[in-house]
Amino acid sequence: MKNWVERGKNLASSPKVVRMLSNDRVMRFATGVMEARQRVGDAAGIAKEAWSVLINGHAMPHIDPAMQSDDELGATFVDVDERGPSAAGEAKSSNGKSTRSVAKEAATEAKTDRSEPAEEKPKKKRTAAERRKAAEERLARQMGQRLAIQRSGGRDVFDKCQKFMAADNARKMGVYPFFRPLDQNNGPEAMLEGKKVIMLGSNNYLGLTTDPRVREAARDAIEKYGTSMTGSRLVNGSMRMHNELEEKLAAYHGKEAGLVFTTGYQVNLATISALLSNKKSVAVIDKDVHASIYDGVRLGQAAGARMVRYRHNDAASLDKALSGLEETEGALVITDGVFSAQGEIAKLDELVKVVKKHEARILVDDAHALGVIGPGGRGTAAMFDCVDDVDLIGGTFSKSLASIGGWLVGDRKVLDYVQHFAFSFLFAASAAPPCVAAAMKSLEIMEAEPWRQEKLRENFTYMREELRRMGFELGNTDTAVIPIYIRDDLKTVMMWKSLLDDHAIYVNPFITPGVPPKQQVLRTSYMATHEREHLDRALEGFEKVGKKFGVIS
Repeated sequence: MKNWVERGKNLASSPKVVRMLSNDRVMRFATGVMEARQRVGDAAGIAKEAWSVLINGHAMPHIDPAMQSDDELGATFVDVDERGPSAAGEAKSSNGKSTRSVAKEAATEAKTDRSEPAEEKPKKKRTAAERRKAAEERLARQMGQRLAIQRSGGRDVFDKCQKFMAADNARKMGVYPFFRPLDQNNGPEAMLEGKKVIMLGSNNYLGLTTDPRVREAARDAIEKYGTSMTGSRLVNGSMRMHNELEEKLAAYHGKEAGLVFTTGYQVNLATISALLSNKKSVAVIDKDVHASIYDGVRLGQAAGARMVRYRHNDAASLDKALSGLEETEGALVITDGVFSAQGEIAKLDELVKVVKKHEARILVDDAHALGVIGPGGRGTAAMFDCVDDVDLIGGTFSKSLASIGGWLVGDRKVLDYVQHFAFSFLFAASAAPPCVAAAMKSLEIMEAEPWRQEKLRENFTYMREELRRMGFELGNTDTAVIPIYIRDDLKTVMMWKSLLDDHAIYVNPFITPGVPPKQQVLRTSYMATHEREHLDRALEGFEKVGKKFGVIS
């Protein structure tokens, strides 16, 4: 027996066996075997979630187009001609053709567009109205194609760029609504291409972006510190001003500590990825949360964490989601305080009870709540008197705080961990001095002038009531964000254009994939500095355009 043991030891330590065991493929195989149980469990969880979506009809997230089904993609414009081979199944378009058949036609059309025109039989000359209608129909199809194009692939990763024609054609037709450069932005009014417009598309809720005191604070910071710290907070990018603002934000929210980031988007990327850092971590999120939350969760998934979605603003669905987790898994529940597209307030009083019941943790993104709801504008948790039950609250400077940057408040040890383990924070240049100074002055003004929040509520309450009286569908908004549901991509864009060109009203069209099919809206938002004259002129334009396009009678 002793000889067999010795032989075994000699064999295990022989060069051939050592080389074999250290081989990368063998190591990966061994690791796979050891992790097989966990992987099977993860797969079962994914299958369970998929089955739940199938049975319960959970809608896919607003800003996660890669997860939307072909049926959803085709819900608005299924008569598309570039769905591509990646589309799952044989979903039927409105003209009865399968998406694959339509994709083949699109490929032929795209090829023809890039080559010399083929000889065709003479066609009857169309009228200007017919050409316009044909152009609109083509644009509608192309708008419906965008998600399929995004999912298409091949040898050349730039190939899908050449197929993306919707933006070019919208520009040619003069109906492209995005990336429009403003000449000047004075708050309630702005200058666009030399024309004065009523600004109903800004998140400048308290009207502080042009406040002389905020401007002066930014100028003074440039004089004292320069325009940038030229480095990350980790090395040379921290200054006393950062720490001062962190202390003020923490005190304002009734939390132990604060952390200042370069952007609001970075807050969610950094915080979520740092906390969801292993296979025992689970992100449990409202399906309608902001894109930055989804991106933060994806970074966590790269480290082995997984994601579970619950129905929008539904505490019972959250309870069910948390009940389905393994005992060894730790959950971070994430929700917007105010949902940026709907203007709806999270039912935080109901959600936190479920979170505490399951001994989970909760992060609330209060980007659109700060300065808008809650006593003193302190946001969603303050509104429901549950600040102590919310573990982390984050947001941005780019709305009520009239600047660029982000913030997070919570327990000191948690924030200390985030700033030492979040790559998105560690290796990003710090917030610039004028941005920090502007945000700090805005916070000071917000606390000293409560009339701004009161005037803001008066303005958006008036607009909500009047728009509903006209017959517009607005959803469940109770904030400065008021969505007007149009439920059609092309009609949304055409109404946006009519409001801008004919009535000098600037709003934001939200179309797929920014929102799911049939959820397209004209997103309007209001400021404390809007006067009744601005609002009444806007209402007059909304009524005329709504009737023109048959949205109201």
